[in-house]
Amino acid sequence: WTSFLTIWIHGTLEISAIVIAGCAGFVMGNSLLFPTTYSRRESLKRGAKQGLKIIIGLVPIFITAGFLESFVTRKTEWPNFAKLFVILVSLAIIIGYFVIYPIYLNGKATEKMRKPMKMT
Repeated sequence: WTSFLTIWIHGTLEISAIVIAGCAGFVMGNSLLFPTTYSRRESLKRGAKQGLKIIIGLVPIFITAGFLESFVTRKTEWPNFAKLFVILVSLAIIIGYFVIYPIYLNGKATEKMRKPMKMT
């Protein structure tokens, strides 16, 4: 149990970021394989732009995971509830930043498009 909690202090952010970075690669590959109405070149440009946005969004996550690995993971004497707290906060950050916040932004954009334009 102690080993599990100690490893996942930084692993929560690190493994999640690696999976999300892989998804950025899938976004690029999807744009190349399925260009829809765009040319393959234009579709790849759009996919690369979307993938790059995802990767740039991961930079602070990797930096935070590195900080936790360097300074917090070695604190094996911490009580289990403190380690679990760090893990759950890390998980909440990942879910909030990469799941809930994009859904919120998409809903906000959709709501903006649905509003009728005022003629003045």
